[in-house]
Amino acid sequence: MADEPTRNGADGTSAGDPSGPSTRAGKAVPGGGPPAPLTVQELIARSGGTGVGRRRAERRGAPPAPGGRQPADPAPRTGPPAPPVLPTGWQPAMPSTPPEDDEAPRPATPPSSPSPSLPLPPPLSASPSAPERPAGPPVRRSAAPEVAPERRPTAPPRPPARPAPPATGSTAAPSSPPVPVPPRPSAGPATPATPAAPPAVPDRPRPTPTPTPRPRPAVPAAAPPAAPPRPPAAEPRPVPAFPGTAHPSAPVPGVRRSLPIPPIPGLDVPAGGNSAADPGPGAERPPPSARRRRLTRIAVAVSALLGLVLAYHVALYFYVDRSMSRVDALVTDGPEVVAPQLQESSQTYLVVGTDLPGRSGLASVSTLVAHLSADGERATLVSVPPTAATDTPACRTGEDDVRPPVTEPFAAALLEGGPSCLVRSVQQLTGLRIDHYLAVDLGRLPGLVDALGGAAGCLPGAAGEPTGEQAREYLAGSVGPNGTDVTGAAAAERQRRLLAATLGPGMSAGLVTEPVTLARFLTRAAGAFTVDEDTTLAEVRTLASTLGDLSGDALQTATVPVAAIGSVPAGGDQAAVVVDGTATRALFDAVIYTGRLPEDDPAEAAAAPAEPAPAPAAVDPVPEGTTVTVVPAAVTVDVLDATGGGRTAEVADALVGQGFRVGARGAEPAAVTRTVVRYAAASLELARTVAAAVPGAVLVETPEVGSAVQLVIGPDVAGPVPVDIGTPVPPAAAPTAPPAASSSCG
Repeated sequence: MADEPTRNGADGTSAGDPSGPSTRAGKAVPGGGPPAPLTVQELIARSGGTGVGRRRAERRGAPPAPGGRQPADPAPRTGPPAPPVLPTGWQPAMPSTPPEDDEAPRPATPPSSPSPSLPLPPPLSASPSAPERPAGPPVRRSAAPEVAPERRPTAPPRPPARPAPPATGSTAAPSSPPVPVPPRPSAGPATPATPAAPPAVPDRPRPTPTPTPRPRPAVPAAAPPAAPPRPPAAEPRPVPAFPGTAHPSAPVPGVRRSLPIPPIPGLDVPAGGNSAADPGPGAERPPPSARRRRLTRIAVAVSALLGLVLAYHVALYFYVDRSMSRVDALVTDGPEVVAPQLQESSQTYLVVGTDLPGRSGLASVSTLVAHLSADGERATLVSVPPTAATDTPACRTGEDDVRPPVTEPFAAALLEGGPSCLVRSVQQLTGLRIDHYLAVDLGRLPGLVDALGGAAGCLPGAAGEPTGEQAREYLAGSVGPNGTDVTGAAAAERQRRLLAATLGPGMSAGLVTEPVTLARFLTRAAGAFTVDEDTTLAEVRTLASTLGDLSGDALQTATVPVAAIGSVPAGGDQAAVVVDGTATRALFDAVIYTGRLPEDDPAEAAAAPAEPAPAPAAVDPVPEGTTVTVVPAAVTVDVLDATGGGRTAEVADALVGQGFRVGARGAEPAAVTRTVVRYAAASLELARTVAAAVPGAVLVETPEVGSAVQLVIGPDVAGPVPVDIGTPVPPAAAPTAPPAASSSCG
């Protein structure tokens, strides 16, 4: 359907007529200037209210005819009106509602107030191939009712759309101009075209006339030509979730996402897990199998049992550690310590055995000084005679009591002064710094053996693992078959062996699996041990393992060098062991500086003859048929009482009555269990005369007595009998050789 041509002036000149006042659709400007653009209201007024087709054609993109109106065709056309031809690439922006029925007229739009003038773009030029139609009265093509003009708000221009296909039977090319549209009457039959509107007033807009609606002719729908199929519009796909997040990006209409949304730290969690081992919070784990559940229960039970065992042993350790008696014994900064800077890395233990079975007094104390190297691979053990005369520095005997310096038997420092005085006495004698003090009640040591079910070692004279009673007998027999142990070396050696055989297994890791035995042993050990305030149970175990594990050259033993034994000082009544000061100093200096015992003096080795003299054969002091060769008047004898019963004077007076001369008189604090005659090799004949006069006495060669002959009274002493030259010497006076030590005992 085509609209009537629009005229642009009061003279009714067509816009396409070049003879008109202007070739552009606009208002004439006085003075011949360029025409002013027409407003929508003016254009509708000039078209007589039939501008709907014009606007529709403009929306479809068809180029309007010059002047706004097209002349009618010279001959009326029959049949339905041809649809307007739109340019290629242009699609009309029609409403999506279906077309209304041609017979149903639309209601007229009520008159409205004039709207402000809107400038229109310049009209498109007509195609040169379009024929010009003469101006004349408009031809009515159909009686379709006129449609009221639509009022639309001002909106931004829409993008071009695809052109609609032409109707069937139309021969117009896409580039042909639109078919002119006849004017639409306001109502009733067709009337001639209305005269042109008066000239526009440039200062104010013209009122818009109210168009009369008219019926729209029915246009048969023609089948559009086949067009290439359009690809379906791609629906927006959801953006996949960013790895590690639980919030996938949702598509937003009209917004194109090119990147996933990054996760928010602290808020986003993995949606499906990071790996196969982590299936995610929503995944269901398969139930464990019966075998796995059984193994889990076993593992839990074993863990609980191990935890209980560990807690038990830890509690037991602390209980025993707190149960041990503790004393303030150490004086590490004493002035008697030699070269303390050289003893920083090493450790020195003072091991004191008390209440030795079968002994009393000073002889019941056994002392070992154990010096351990820094790496624990070497140890040196030195025993100190309990009756050795030593100088004890001033020491504390209590909280406020200070004992003055004194020269006394070594064991007297402990028995009369206390542990602190004994430590000071050892440091004064050796120059070593005592780091740990350990006192062992040897009377309770057999109980430790019974707690273990036997000592894990070899004791001479014991068959198999020694029992507690056998351990007691072993300690009591330290005096040997001849009943004498003046220096205490035998007691110290047996003490070392028994401690190694008891403490080593009792504090080893192998006893952890026997909690009852371990508890019994440690409980008894806590009652038998006395340590200083700084020594712990672990350090006691270190000493025990050292004594038990080291052997051969790694473990060296020695005794403090002795110059004389049974020496009674002037004005005194008690015999003592005299220490060789020079040899003692050399011994302990070697221990301090090298950690080892001193080697033989190279000067003495060079002075020795090329062929050493043969060692004296073991001579029986009382061979068969031995008689007395020296009269009693030529023998001077020292009388010492080892019984503690004060029988020195009684025996001494009886010897004087038999013609003997008596030298020193006193008490023997050393361990002597039978009557013995001590002598040097040069005094053998003199000793035979004394042994013949005192029945039951045993001859014991002792180089430390020098030229003297000593009679030590034991519990089995008998009264002296008269002797003379030729009197037979009883065979019982011969000493008994000690039993050979078992090779397995070391």
